[in-house]
Amino acid sequence: MLLGIRIKNAKLFLDDRAGALLEDFLSGHVSNGQSMSAGISPIIPLTNLNAIIGRNQSGKSSFFDCLSFVSDCVTKGCAEASVIRGRPGFSRLLSAGADRMEFDLMFLMSNGHNPTLPDEYYLSYRFSLIPDHNGKPSYDSEMVRYGINPQKEDNFATVLDIHKGKGRVMFGEMMIDASIMDPGHSALRSYGNILQCAVLNALQREITRWFFCRFSNPKGNNGTKQQIAPGGHKHLNSDGSNVKNVLQYLENEDPHFYRRLMERIEEKIPAVGKVKDKLPDDFRDSPNRLFLYLLLLHDPMPRPLICVETPDLELYHDMVDVLSAEFRDYTIRNPYSQIIFSTHNPYILEAMSPKEVWIFKRAEHEDADSVDIRCAGADPIVSEMYQQGVGMGAIWYSGHFDD
Repeated sequence: MLLGIRIKNAKLFLDDRAGALLEDFLSGHVSNGQSMSAGISPIIPLTNLNAIIGRNQSGKSSFFDCLSFVSDCVTKGCAEASVIRGRPGFSRLLSAGADRMEFDLMFLMSNGHNPTLPDEYYLSYRFSLIPDHNGKPSYDSEMVRYGINPQKEDNFATVLDIHKGKGRVMFGEMMIDASIMDPGHSALRSYGNILQCAVLNALQREITRWFFCRFSNPKGNNGTKQQIAPGGHKHLNSDGSNVKNVLQYLENEDPHFYRRLMERIEEKIPAVGKVKDKLPDDFRDSPNRLFLYLLLLHDPMPRPLICVETPDLELYHDMVDVLSAEFRDYTIRNPYSQIIFSTHNPYILEAMSPKEVWIFKRAEHEDADSVDIRCAGADPIVSEMYQQGVGMGAIWYSGHFDD
């Protein structure tokens, strides 16, 4: 689970963060309930369920794309990541006047598949990208640190430290020399595919399995529908266009699970009972889009992070209730997974707490193209109103998040 991310010199983000990083845990500034009463602005980690709000052009979509860019860098390399999914190339992604792009991420992990790792542990991943004289990016540095107690510096061990293609990596229980032939690809991907590098293997698996939901846009950037390979598919793709293949796979592989899943979805969306055996190709109308969300949230292999832009778009208010409850249910069933979504609808915030709401604003100082990010839970007035029983949607609607 992602606890925090810092973005430097990427698009609008000159030096911005959401959540808590390793340095915050080590300094003791992460919110523990006392800092706010002492007049100190607390640092609040990202939680299992996070809502991003803000006016149009406030950086919400750019934030999601930065997360997607991080995942693509690990999966495909930084050069390809800079030009896929409609990105304009690294030189245009890099903030004006900057010579490097940097990311710093903090994770809470569970031992889902490797018995050599503890049941719960923390990871810090930092990397920087630099362009050559032609604007092509490469990795300048990467560092991964690992520990069980994030509040003790000596508890954290460095398991990967690469600078300009050379450094050290933890292999088994030993640190060995390491080098990367192609600086356009991450050392995390290279060593993360080796089982003896258990920590890196877990981190690489975490980041590459992030899911960026585009159900509201069922067509690709070129305006044509994605080509779907025939046969059964284990998982939904980003725009949900392979839903028939996924249903075919689930029904063939586990008929009992498929029947229970369809019964659960039919309880939430009664109209599904009429069309579940002949679902239409176009999923633009809201009940079918909600069907896709429910199918995604009940994938037998849950994603560690699901990012969704305006999931409540065109949903009737009772369907928003269903979606909100299913989001919460997903994070309860999968305590090390999380959902981050953006919204313009105060109604969907009513079941959320201040620490789960993040406010994006376009900065008003001289750096007009930068973004300010803050957690609603860091505002003592908002926290007090919530404690008094005022819902987050009502607080937002009344203008407390607007200057």
